[in-house]
Amino acid sequence: GGAPASLDASGSATDLHGLGQSSGGGAHARGKSRGADKPKGPTSLCCYICGKQCLTSSFSIHEQACIKKWEEAEARKPPGERKPLPRKPELGEDASLEDRNAAAQEAYNQEGKVHCPGCGRGFKDEGTLAKHEKGCKGPARGGERSHSRSGRVGGGGGLDNSLS
Repeated sequence: GGAPASLDASGSATDLHGLGQSSGGGAHARGKSRGADKPKGPTSLCCYICGKQCLTSSFSIHEQACIKKWEEAEARKPPGERKPLPRKPELGEDASLEDRNAAAQEAYNQEGKVHCPGCGRGFKDEGTLAKHEKGCKGPARGGERSHSRSGRVGGGGGLDNSLS
């Protein structure tokens, strides 16, 4: 709902509160943007280090904190187990937000995650991988996933509130 409206002599809806919006129909009358190419809400970028979405306005701050966190975590590992910082994707200045996000997600998936040697699934860190490896059944068979969040067969259709 918007402001109450009445029909004028031509049959068009008019705004009774004088807010300048007609309620004659269409998305604009409900307060939505007319431009289909306009982004909805704040724009965000995918971090190539941690894979999280960050607002473009604060991405450089996030990136510096993420680099520091990565370097500190790697410094705690034995020298032979340390991984280099994922490389920032090199894209031209004219690259779209979608292209930048796709390249960052790919960099994170390839260089940021640790992968299970049994099934190849990617995890955010070694601790999560270690938990997974305790129950890993190896590669998925017949197109079915061998990993289930709830352990149930079938969709269930509801929220999974299990603590697994």
